[in-house]
Amino acid sequence: MARVHIDMELRWGDQDAYGHVNNVAYARFLEEARVRTFWLGSGREETGMERHFRGDDPAGPKMLVASQQIEFLRVLEYGERPITVELWIGRLGGSSLEVHYEIVDGAEAERSVVARAISHIVIVDGTTMRPMRLSDAGRASVEPWTDAPLQLRRG
Repeated sequence: MARVHIDMELRWGDQDAYGHVNNVAYARFLEEARVRTFWLGSGREETGMERHFRGDDPAGPKMLVASQQIEFLRVLEYGERPITVELWIGRLGGSSLEVHYEIVDGAEAERSVVARAISHIVIVDGTTMRPMRLSDAGRASVEPWTDAPLQLRRG
């Protein structure tokens, strides 16, 4: 499977009154995984995608989240072991891509997926904020990280 792995420490503030990680924190995990993959290139794997999606040029292409769906599978308890966000491209369009994720509990001995998610990302022109086609180089950087799309229960 072609996946980027992003390890993240849990923060004390991620938990709620019930002592488990709050559902709002999951959206932050997904955002952090996208930033580390598409801007910083700081996942376990070197992907090359960050050279095409950084957005350093104010007039250059930008990534906007058009929609996001999270499916919670298990409770994630706060702990000292990092979680891993596995990320890949489930669908690639002309000016959009779907980023698919599985969040894995690092405290479990065996791989335990606590949530799955899909973010629909639209590439826009930094000046007009209108959708723009993915460049050939950007498309080439993404294609190796494309894998089977998730099928969420609802959606």
